[in-house]
Amino acid sequence: MSIYIISAAAIACCILTIIFCRRYVMKAFNAIDMVLDRILSKDTSLFSDTTGENRISKLTHKARRIMDRNVSEVAQTKEEKETIQGFISDMSHQMKTPLSGISMYADLLLEGNLSVEEQNEFLSRVKSSTDKLQWMMDSLIKMSRLEVGAIQLTPVSENIRHTISDAIGSVVAAASMKNINISVADFEDTPLYHDKRWTREAIANVLENAVKYSVPDSEIEVSVELLPLYTKIVITDHGIGVDKSDWNMIFKRFYRGQSVKDNEGAGLGLYLAVLIMEKQGGYIMVDSIPGDFTSFSLFLQNCKK
Repeated sequence: MSIYIISAAAIACCILTIIFCRRYVMKAFNAIDMVLDRILSKDTSLFSDTTGENRISKLTHKARRIMDRNVSEVAQTKEEKETIQGFISDMSHQMKTPLSGISMYADLLLEGNLSVEEQNEFLSRVKSSTDKLQWMMDSLIKMSRLEVGAIQLTPVSENIRHTISDAIGSVVAAASMKNINISVADFEDTPLYHDKRWTREAIANVLENAVKYSVPDSEIEVSVELLPLYTKIVITDHGIGVDKSDWNMIFKRFYRGQSVKDNEGAGLGLYLAVLIMEKQGGYIMVDSIPGDFTSFSLFLQNCKK
């Protein structure tokens, strides 16, 4: 008889265990189902129990992390999409003027009945617009490759005098057309941590900016000042100047201040210069009084001795 009692007790125990396990499993499944429903509905308000030690609390905590990461990635994707859309819009706007000019002058040339002087004038304007488009495309390619890291700068310890001299040489022709003199204050040549090719382009971009916005028969001054950690290359012009409210904005891509709307430009030169300087641990600052002067200071790291 005792054997039957023990067997019945064992069977009852097994049945109770199965019932308990079934309830536990169903509870766990229901909790998982609830968590998944919250994820699908993007409802984070009910994820309050994330500090407990039970499995449901741990599951809820991981679900909250998944949702937070998803929200962050969606926001980043949206921001990148807006940046790309803005970039395309700005690029289209900048290219519209030279393309319209090329189309108009090409139509006039095709119509005929033009004097030789008129033909030469229109061809010259087509060439000028084409050169501007080519410069913009080259700048856009450099900019995009620098931004994504496709171009790697290789800064080394190298004297700065030749780099500055080469940059000045690239703008002498444009400066002479406005009878602008570029003077360089005497300085001691010193090795700086820089990529010669790209630093030359950054300095040249700032110089081109100075020539473009300087009045004819003026002067652009270049000086070099050695500091404890950096060396400062200062380029000063005496043109229209930059309003203080635009000091931070002028380094942004495609930005052009209100005072220069009537001047040709794409708003890429200074942005490229900033990118190049930052890629080698340097930076650029501006100081200006409208109608008096504008000084751009390019800071390059001193080489370790």
